[in-house]
Amino acid sequence: MRESVELFIRSVHLTAAILWFGGVLFSTFVVTPILQQNLSPENLLTIHNRFRTLIRLMIHVLLTTGAMVFFIVALNNGFFTGNSNDDFKAYMLIFVVKLAAFGIMALFWGLYSSFYRKHLELAPPDGDAYHSQSRHINVWRGLMLVAGLIVFALTLLL
Repeated sequence: MRESVELFIRSVHLTAAILWFGGVLFSTFVVTPILQQNLSPENLLTIHNRFRTLIRLMIHVLLTTGAMVFFIVALNNGFFTGNSNDDFKAYMLIFVVKLAAFGIMALFWGLYSSFYRKHLELAPPDGDAYHSQSRHINVWRGLMLVAGLIVFALTLLL
């Protein structure tokens, strides 16, 4: 029973990570460029707000299931009884660095999302939202994607 619960929690965590980061990549490189050329800023804002709700939900699921996975690994490695080994200490270090990178990625996503949303709110109804977009918005998007790749690399180490 214990292994099945751990497997379920890890699968929920992995699914949320795929939905979040995969959704961000797909919307950044495929959906947004196509929609910016074909839709008005009001419609883009509606789509963006719906996507933000899903992303916020995935962030909460990732943090909750990540904490559960960490607790399970700590329990399995004797952390609470004082019998932890050097491998677990290395795991803890990588986990903390991954959590920090995840926090930075979430911060960059929040900044990108907020600036892009404000850009869409201020865009004229008949304006070209794609070409009038400020470059600083794309900087936050790029930083978010780089931080996401760092999180992915640290996940592979775990």
